[in-house]
Amino acid sequence: MSTSDFIRENWLYITAGLGATLGITILSFVLATPIAMLTARGRRSALWPVKALSSLYVWLIEGVPLLLQIPFVYLALPQIGIVLSGFWGGTFVLTLNYGSRMSKFFYERLVSPGKSPGEAWIAFIQPLTDEFNSMIKDTTLISLSGLIYDVYWRATRVGRTEFKNLEALSIAAIIYLILITIISLGSKRLNVVIKNRQSGAEGFI
Repeated sequence: MSTSDFIRENWLYITAGLGATLGITILSFVLATPIAMLTARGRRSALWPVKALSSLYVWLIEGVPLLLQIPFVYLALPQIGIVLSGFWGGTFVLTLNYGSRMSKFFYERLVSPGKSPGEAWIAFIQPLTDEFNSMIKDTTLISLSGLIYDVYWRATRVGRTEFKNLEALSIAAIIYLILITIISLGSKRLNVVIKNRQSGAEGFI
């Protein structure tokens, strides 16, 4: 099979993996954000048990590589009776991981001296976008379990089957690049729109 024939016949199959990629990413992001905010507040708490528990969570998650957390969820938890599907297992591990990661900039920026609440929240747009994009890329690690059929899993599967790994992985790389570029540009545009609206509101007042 020629390269052009392979691309024509398989790009749609690989692209269909975006459903799993975005499904896990979006749900994990939605769940991780409030966890990150609560963890950040917990680390600022005057109650030492709350502060200690929040700090322990961050220390534990940051000290264990994500590549080890994934098989822990899929292989270790079933030994104690907790069995999660590929989708929910991936969502669970990304939520825990990014709940800890994202808590760091909430911790640093939640209280921003000299900034209005609106300005403080605008400052979150770019780091949240970066974390969302990182989460998209980290779904490829979850696909190594063979339990989610995302873009990367589909590309490696069809590439090995047809002995066209270069072509298949190139298609996957282009898909990820386009997706992350769109999200990044959308984030920048949102930032500009919000700032312009705030400036207009201030000028009106």
